[in-house]
Amino acid sequence: MTSSTHPPTLTATYTHPTTSPHSISIPLPPPPTPQISTSHSKHSHNDPTGTLQPEPLHSSPGKTATRAHLKALRDVVKEVQTEMNTFLTKRMEEEKAESLALGGNEKGKSNNAAKAAEYMERDGEVEEEMDDETKALEAEVEKLRREEEDERIEKGKGKKRKKGKE
Repeated sequence: MTSSTHPPTLTATYTHPTTSPHSISIPLPPPPTPQISTSHSKHSHNDPTGTLQPEPLHSSPGKTATRAHLKALRDVVKEVQTEMNTFLTKRMEEEKAESLALGGNEKGKSNNAAKAAEYMERDGEVEEEMDDETKALEAEVEKLRREEEDERIEKGKGKKRKKGKE
């Protein structure tokens, strides 16, 4: 398996028919690493002498690490969204200044208003798409929180049962 020297990135690209595209790329945090365990007595039958070192077993990352990773991903999405909104706001201000510098007659004003409305609509679509991504990440985090809470409750019930038997 080959490893890439480039970290994964989240990229948002704004395209417009009359100008060159504008891209924003932010590196994504690395995914949580799996937990490693070397205690696997079930596999000792492969080494009757008991002299071989056990190979590490990998399990899925812990819920805390997964939750932290999802939060970091959500933060990256928000950062990309903020940068794109800043770029688009600056671009709209530049276009407005250009139209005013050109004299902006009545026909030009209505044409510019139509362009501004189109840009705002497009910006809203970009924002809405990013919001959907953020919502999906937030839903995943909430699901993990609920699972962790359920585990705590189950562990608490187990401790009470043990105390009752003693």
